[in-house]
Amino acid sequence: MTLNYIFLFPIIFLMKIKQLLLLLIFFPLLTFGQFDNKKSYTIEKCEVAPKIDGVLNDNTWNNLDIANKFTQISPNNGNPERNHQRTEVKICYDSKNIYFGIMMYDNAPDSILRELAKRDNKDVNSDLFGIFINPFNDGQIEYELAISAAGVQSDAKTSPSSYDNSWDAVWKSSVKINKKGWVAELAIPFSQLRFPDNNKPWSINMARSIRRYREDYSWNPINVEYTNYAIQAGLLDGIKDVNSPIRLSFMPYASVYADMYDGETTFPYNYGIDLKYGINESFTLDMTLIPDFGQVAADALVLNLSPFEVKYEEKRQFFNEGTELFNKGGDMFYSRRLQDDLLNASKITGRTKNGLGVAVLNAVTNQTEQDPLTNYNVMIFDQSFGNSSSVSLMNTHMLQKGNGKDANVTGLFTRINNKENTRVYVGKLKMSQEFEGSDFTKGFAGMLAVGKTNGEYRYDLYSIIEDDKYNPNDLGFLYSNNEITNGLNLSYHQLNENKRFINLYSALEIEHQTLFTNQEFVNLYLDMNLRMTFKNYTTISIRSNINPYEKNDFYEARTNDLNHPLKRSKSMSGSGWISTDYRKKIAIDIGGGGAFYPMHNGYTYHWRISPRLRVNDKISLSYVLSIKNKYNDIGFVQNDTLLSELEEEQIDYIFSKRNTYMITNVLSAKYIINNKMDISVKLRYHLDQVKNLEFKTLGNDGYLNENDYKGEHNVNFTTWTSDIAYSWRFAPGSQMSLVWKNAIVDEKNYLRNHWTDNLEESFNLAQQNSISLKVIYYLDYLYLRK
Repeated sequence: MTLNYIFLFPIIFLMKIKQLLLLLIFFPLLTFGQFDNKKSYTIEKCEVAPKIDGVLNDNTWNNLDIANKFTQISPNNGNPERNHQRTEVKICYDSKNIYFGIMMYDNAPDSILRELAKRDNKDVNSDLFGIFINPFNDGQIEYELAISAAGVQSDAKTSPSSYDNSWDAVWKSSVKINKKGWVAELAIPFSQLRFPDNNKPWSINMARSIRRYREDYSWNPINVEYTNYAIQAGLLDGIKDVNSPIRLSFMPYASVYADMYDGETTFPYNYGIDLKYGINESFTLDMTLIPDFGQVAADALVLNLSPFEVKYEEKRQFFNEGTELFNKGGDMFYSRRLQDDLLNASKITGRTKNGLGVAVLNAVTNQTEQDPLTNYNVMIFDQSFGNSSSVSLMNTHMLQKGNGKDANVTGLFTRINNKENTRVYVGKLKMSQEFEGSDFTKGFAGMLAVGKTNGEYRYDLYSIIEDDKYNPNDLGFLYSNNEITNGLNLSYHQLNENKRFINLYSALEIEHQTLFTNQEFVNLYLDMNLRMTFKNYTTISIRSNINPYEKNDFYEARTNDLNHPLKRSKSMSGSGWISTDYRKKIAIDIGGGGAFYPMHNGYTYHWRISPRLRVNDKISLSYVLSIKNKYNDIGFVQNDTLLSELEEEQIDYIFSKRNTYMITNVLSAKYIINNKMDISVKLRYHLDQVKNLEFKTLGNDGYLNENDYKGEHNVNFTTWTSDIAYSWRFAPGSQMSLVWKNAIVDEKNYLRNHWTDNLEESFNLAQQNSISLKVIYYLDYLYLRK
């Protein structure tokens, strides 16, 4: 498999040439803008490490500078903090850690909200304090580490285009509520961070959330007129002569299962290891050997009536953590392609002191009945400049053993912010190549966009092109190619609280679509959106959509030649939802809407209700009931091939006028025993039904004609999943989890008229049950050596 990396060398050479050209072109635009007046904190080295116990009585904290005078981010941007709820932070470091001692004053300590939650869940009723660190001070990747008043840790890596909360660092923290407010102490190991050895200031900001007022404050002021908060951080000066420690850790795991299906029980087991190694101060190697993803939550399966595959969410931590640079490729990388019998995977990620970000992912999947042994590679080089601007080169490559298919996609991207940080210019160019036997296919795609990103009034103007040969889907995800899309989005943002609203947002979007090959019209739509949050923190959203012309659907007939488009009706639709204040013990989300399609007298309606109950700071429940019905909908059935008297093949494209019914029930419950132990329950029942009313034939003009076709094509699709899990973080970075998963999937060609009948029949079917116990233990090389 080492021969698979031969493709890297021409890519690297090409990268150097194109980066040089782009640097020469864009360098005059790249300056450091207006955010030069930053707060600065001078950190001192401590001789004795403070004890992380939530009490600021260590001598180490004496005589250190204080970071204070926080200002409000929202709802009243720029207001100073109240004296009786002021925040004071002291920071120091030694050869191993950076230490934070935070005193958050509050004149009503008994009113501090402190709901417990699972790690990395900040959407709870609790006060928070967060730290945002960027050792490279380049406006790109920030490390976010936050602690709640209940002692729950959360951490993430953020960038201008992504938020990765799957990143889990190993750090210490402690909180205490006292008569003056609440205290937090943190110790963040240098081994968890990537940082340069140039002794230059780091970027840092700190934020406090007072949940009962829904107020957020930051140390260095944030102007919400500008969308990029990272470049508005302050400076942390004084970290000098810290040698990057050996960043080497192991996470061996062992798991055992009891799988039961249709009267048979098996007891499979797995073991493997994850490794994380700091190659140098900037780059980290992650490897997983014989991974086990059996405890990952079940997908929310649905009946797919479209001509395209369903895109499901990635829930495996290895493929979420540290892959934020790959998001710049958009459709080029979809990690769920690495699904079948994964043998191993490794990735190298990091950024140099000169701002060059690198991410490389390699994965090998075993031979299956459908596919041969396959090697997958993803890589990106991302050079950052001032004002969070960047130029990137990305490549994805799939290589199959033997005479299988090989595929390669290369993309060049640039994102340039002007020096005032009021405009952004985005460009993307992609090329796909497919090698299968003697066949070679090359395709291209591109995008240009310009936008205003500050102030109350903003816009986004964009153009996207994909030719009919562009195909990233061997390792990426694209619904369809052969498209030209042009659009304009105009929006208004109320940035500060006024007499009526906490905030208000409205937008108008116009989008026009044609085919690439002959620029034949596909669709034109107008979308209007209004969202407002009232003084009582009830939020209302209203949306409407208009398609003033008949749409040409080139894919519904499943012919792959685009010669048999289906005419879709003009349409009008409207929807809205209401969400009440989540600070209250009982809150509710209610939404609904409908649409009208005059061509076939079609119409649809949908509604959703989701109440949530917080019993106390440990127990919470939520329920979702969602219903969507379509009447006189038009959809594909099959292609009926006939032979005429002259034995010439004739194809009738059979469609149906149909009614479809969908209902989803989801019940979720959480019992957070403490900040290290929790029990979660998620039960989901989903029903899709298709009732065909009459069959029609697709004519050459795109309209449907009467025919005498007969067939049984009704669909009754049901799925049930339950995920019940107990999790215990028994040591830093280590976890034990006990999971019970139950699943039922059934599809029939006859309808059962009531959802309770479907539910009863589902539970009479064979069920897939899986009970698993998995233990992961974190081993740090520095600790083992000591």
